[in-house]
Amino acid sequence: MTPANEHRAETGGRIDEPCARRRREITQAIRRAGGLNSHPVTYSTEEDELWGTMVSKLNAMHSRVASSRYLRAKERLPLPVTHTPRIDDLGRRLNNLTGFRLLPVDGLAPVRDFYGRFGDDIFSTTMYLRCPSQPHYSPEPDMLHELVGHVVMLADPQFADLYRLFGKAANNATSEQDLQAISQVFWFTMETGLVQEDGRTKAYGAALLSSSGELAKLDSCLVEEFSIQEMIASDYDISTYQGRLFVAQSVEQMVSEVRSFLARA
Repeated sequence: MTPANEHRAETGGRIDEPCARRRREITQAIRRAGGLNSHPVTYSTEEDELWGTMVSKLNAMHSRVASSRYLRAKERLPLPVTHTPRIDDLGRRLNNLTGFRLLPVDGLAPVRDFYGRFGDDIFSTTMYLRCPSQPHYSPEPDMLHELVGHVVMLADPQFADLYRLFGKAANNATSEQDLQAISQVFWFTMETGLVQEDGRTKAYGAALLSSSGELAKLDSCLVEEFSIQEMIASDYDISTYQGRLFVAQSVEQMVSEVRSFLARA
């Protein structure tokens, strides 16, 4: 869902065996002892170092390319740099800010479950880190994507309310077509959204802000005017750098148009 190093196109985002083995261990730990705001995984020194290296790199990039609203959310919910965060601590702090809780999951949640839980103030988070061999990218959402991207956004009350609306719309969807449209709009806004600020294009989407590779390539990406209908009609590929993004003139414009869409969905 977020990008990789310069060789990503050649590797296709494949997960190497040591990385796959570690994910299986984490999956088993979550199945044994998972639950809301729980932390059933112990991380290694190497995993803590990977987390710290990538968060430090992202923090340096955010000061230049992240939207002011995201930067304020980071101040409300700071993430550690020296070690991988504890989900129990992070979940409690997030709950105190906006009411959301964190649910460790053992893999990719079904689409309706993932979005639908937003309506109950629950964000489903994976607990594995991206492969050390591809630190700038994960072919699936990993902890960097979930926490640096989505969970920080959820510390902002306006973003948190928008996630809830996505959840309610997903739960009310009566067809796969409607659910797909909701998913498309979520991707092009909450995952890869851009906004104009002070004459510059800034990122607020979780997939962008959790990927140093994606952020480094923003200037070469095709950026189009914000359009819900175009989002619904557009294809995208989570396994490669994004080739098409949409920019809103303000966060307020994005929120207003997404709210209107979700009310009709």
